[in-house]
This record gives sequence, C-alpha cells and structure tokens, in this order.
Amino acid sequence: MRRLFSIVAIALLQAGGLSTSALADKVDISTVTCGQLISAIDSGTENDKSGMGGILYWIAGYSTTDEQGSVVDFNALGKDFEKVLEGCKAKPKVGVLTVAGKVLGENSTAQGAEAIDLATMTCEAAVKSSKDEEEGLGFILMWIAGWHASDTESKIFDTEEFVSAMEKIGEYCGSHPNVGLLTASEEFMSADE
Repeated sequence: MRRLFSIVAIALLQAGGLSTSALADKVDISTVTCGQLISAIDSGTENDKSGMGGILYWIAGYSTTDEQGSVVDFNALGKDFEKVLEGCKAKPKVGVLTVAGKVLGENSTAQGAEAIDLATMTCEAAVKSSKDEEEGLGFILMWIAGWHASDTESKIFDTEEFVSAMEKIGEYCGSHPNVGLLTASEEFMSADE
C-alpha cells in the first residue's frame, strides 16, 4: 500500500519536471509563472502537462473555501483550469497563483451533481485504484496537499515531505482500509502533525 502511494507521488513529481535527485527541493508555488505553465503545456509532453496539472490541483486545494470544504466537482474544476490557462496566456509574467486566485475558491464555477466529497473516499478505494487511475489519484493527493497547506497559509510545496507523507498514508491506509483518505491525510499532512 505504501509503495503505491509513493510510486504515484514520485511519478507525479517527476512528471512535473522534478528528477528523483531534486525530490528534496522545496517549490514556492507563488513563484511559478503563467509563462512556465503555458510553456510546459505547449511542450506537448504528457509529463509536463501532468506535472503542471499537479500544480493546478495543489492550487485548487489551497484555494478551497470553508463553504466548499472537501467537496470537489472535477468537471467544474476543469472549466476553472481552462479559465486559469486563458488568464495565463493573456499575462505570462504573472504568477499562476495570482491568476488562479481570481478563478478558484469563492470565484470558482458552481459545483454540479457530479461533485464528490473527498471526505467520503476511503483508504480502500484509494489503495484499490487501478494503474489507469494512478494519475487521478495523484491529482487528488496534490489537491489534499494544497488543502492542508492552506491551513498554515504556506505556499511552499516540499517534495520530500510530500513523498514521505504519501508513504505514511499508504502504510496507514493498508492497515485501516475503512478510514477516509482525507482523515488518513490529516494524520500525516495537517499543521498539527
């Protein structure tokens, strides 16, 4: 179980352009520019797109309001990401976090019937994710990491801490399949941890 979560975490981080030797790096999300986002997407490689997708999911989790809580409508979020991309194309020298702040959180697209509450996703469901679902699980884990970071208002994404937390969550989930994934994440990612 632990291995699955660490593989997903490392794959997503490598997709974002972070080599395994760079996994000890800390990334200040507030310094990621729209130009970098657009350049990565325009490169055409799936790894670059996936990595920037991971950053967008982290920002989405970070931007979530108290009213939204842990409920996410991935279809609506996709529309919001398109708006972020449009804003970034218009202003490539501006930070992605700045542009996203105008689109996400209280300004996000209204959630529809497809919205799910990540608090209801169990460890068992996460652990039993198929190979085809690993990228989606990685994005959910990035959203959760951003959600926890917002508690302390930290814009620093520590790749080493993230991978370590994923390993611990995976191990915990393997022993506690009926516990919610979000609850498990609170054990290892919250400000109280």
